[in-house]
Amino acid sequence: MIPLTATVRMRLAEGRSWRIWIPLFVVWLMLLPVALVLFPMMFLLGLLVRVSAFRLYGTVWGTLSSLRNTLVEVENEDVLFRVRIV
Repeated sequence: MIPLTATVRMRLAEGRSWRIWIPLFVVWLMLLPVALVLFPMMFLLGLLVRVSAFRLYGTVWGTLSSLRNTLVEVENEDVLFRVRIV
């Protein structure tokens, strides 16, 4: 299943921090028209390079699904920036 939410957190050196919750399901809904346009193009690209369309679609779905439970942290002496995809 594709990830549905992301949490972005930023903490500054002086102690202030903020957190924002991003509903990724809204992002997926906004990208749905783009995906519907790209779906036949991916099929034609698969025919052109002789790759199974099912394998191509499965790879894209697997890549999106593997984003779940991703944690990215960037930290230095001034700021901590964290993105968690759930």
